[in-house]
Amino acid sequence: MQQAPSSIIESSDEANITLADRVFAQIQDAIVKGQLKAGVKMSEAELTTRYGVSRGPLREALRRLEARKLLTRIPHVGVRVVELTIDDVLQMYQVREVLEGMAARLAAEHVTEEEVQGLKQLLQQRSEEHTSELQSHHVIS
Repeated sequence: MQQAPSSIIESSDEANITLADRVFAQIQDAIVKGQLKAGVKMSEAELTTRYGVSRGPLREALRRLEARKLLTRIPHVGVRVVELTIDDVLQMYQVREVLEGMAARLAAEHVTEEEVQGLKQLLQQRSEEHTSELQSHHVIS
């Protein structure tokens, strides 16, 4: 069975992306990068102009962002980018700590002997590089 060229797959994936998907990704990216500041009220009129979409796809994207806790909707005021408290950030790091631990455990449980040997070789290579750097630093000093 022949595989489709990656350019066909990529363009096919792009064709399946809705306007709401595109705007969702763009606004999420702007929030993460700090282009949309925390606490700032977001005007639908401004956003439709900025992202070149009608209110329907924009509202769907905003609902999805609200579900992800990136936006908060205040009745009769509008939508704002969430402001994180110290407690919010600490909770996120605690969740991340648990998830990373679980990911490491699952990786260790499912690692193959070939992968273990590859890791050992990498560790040996790094150890030799470090020793070499220490020796050259000692010679220069």
